[in-house]
Amino acid sequence: MGFSLKDLSQESGLSHSYLNEIEKGKKYPKLEKLQKLADALGVAVDELVSAKMGRQLHPLLSFLESDLATSLPLSAFGIGEQDVYDLMSHSPEKFTSFLMTVSELAKSFDVNVDDLNKAALRAYLEVNNNHFPYLEELGSTMGRQLRNDITELNPLQTYQYFKKKLEGDFGIKVDDEKIGQKEGSDGLISLFKRADKGGILYLNPSLDIRQKIFALVKELGAQHLISDDSLKNRDPLKTHFSDLLLEYQTEYFAGALLVPENELIADLKRFFSLNAFDQELFSKVFDKYLAPPEFIIERLTQVLPHHFGLNQLFFLRCNEEVLESPGRYYIDQELHLGQLHHPHGVSLREHYCRRWVTIELLAGLEDSSRLIGTQVSQMGEKGSPYFLLSFAHHNTLYQGKRTCYTLGLAINESLNSVVGVDYYEGIEKKVVGRTCERCTISDCNERVSPPSISIRADKDRLQRDLILSLLD
Repeated sequence: MGFSLKDLSQESGLSHSYLNEIEKGKKYPKLEKLQKLADALGVAVDELVSAKMGRQLHPLLSFLESDLATSLPLSAFGIGEQDVYDLMSHSPEKFTSFLMTVSELAKSFDVNVDDLNKAALRAYLEVNNNHFPYLEELGSTMGRQLRNDITELNPLQTYQYFKKKLEGDFGIKVDDEKIGQKEGSDGLISLFKRADKGGILYLNPSLDIRQKIFALVKELGAQHLISDDSLKNRDPLKTHFSDLLLEYQTEYFAGALLVPENELIADLKRFFSLNAFDQELFSKVFDKYLAPPEFIIERLTQVLPHHFGLNQLFFLRCNEEVLESPGRYYIDQELHLGQLHHPHGVSLREHYCRRWVTIELLAGLEDSSRLIGTQVSQMGEKGSPYFLLSFAHHNTLYQGKRTCYTLGLAINESLNSVVGVDYYEGIEKKVVGRTCERCTISDCNERVSPPSISIRADKDRLQRDLILSLLD
């Protein structure tokens, strides 16, 4: 059209540098910017783009138009949009083949954007060793204020304190009735509705007092952590990584406030100084703090690596839907520090090993409100041993749902230097597997499914050995 980049910039409203990067294939303009270009040039948008793409590039087009392209938290790992566009520009067919592979794997394992965001969050926590000093400091500061304002802490006083603080400092009122009057409230802990001034924090009435306190402190943390106006309109469905990360940060903050780092360290030192594991004493640790007992296990994963050097550990949350699918267990939250440990999330079509203390507690959680269990487990005959500590309870938010939280610590020199080699005496030791389908234990009384994957792997290995022997 005879335009210089400067002329086109003035006509379209797009910057000179941005137009230059489009020309070089370094930027892929979205539809609204393409429309501005088309209007400035006096042509239809279709003349600037190809409405028909080769069959090989269809997955690339689908990717660019999908929620996945905008939802993946690439920036959290130092990957910018420009890096992705460069790859697409220089090797579009190779990139398309990669997308097709990922897409097929995702379909096979029933993976969606939410699963990818959760996996990205786990990776982010693992890279940071699950310890965030700025959140510890913020929680500690507000925790000291709480203890100065209330001389004798108890759950009811603490709940009222934070309820008044949210309303006084941020104009947020608390409603702990309305959610319970609506269908679909199962599993919904809280919901924040923003207003011009303040807002309303809805709490599920099924929560016990400690869970309500935790929800109030999380919202207090959110109000302090959010500085970007765009995040103030956070998505309650948590469909983006930023919302999922904020959810974790507020949980971390609440833990740092309600379970002070220095107090927990002192308790753990006393606990580890004993000659053997004391279940009664550990149960008192659960009851000491105002946080929900189930959070204490997760809080340990934030303190043990940083202050005790125990960075070979895993955490998982396993569930059983007693009314809908009794005897079917699934992992919906996990964390691995140091390496990928066992067990970890696998296909839901498989059956988790019934020898794990996690499954034993869930299966035994009948009339008990909660159970605490320990185990020294070893993955197969040659696997590394782990000290497992599990806490199981009936989930208050889901009728007929049981949940178990398990912390696994690799038994190595680091752990033995903290607790001593005799600490595990008296704790049941078991050889375990990942799932029944993958298990090689031949005389397992707890098996609920044939070792189909293990058998197939043996057949493949025999065939490979045969091929190699014939070629030798």
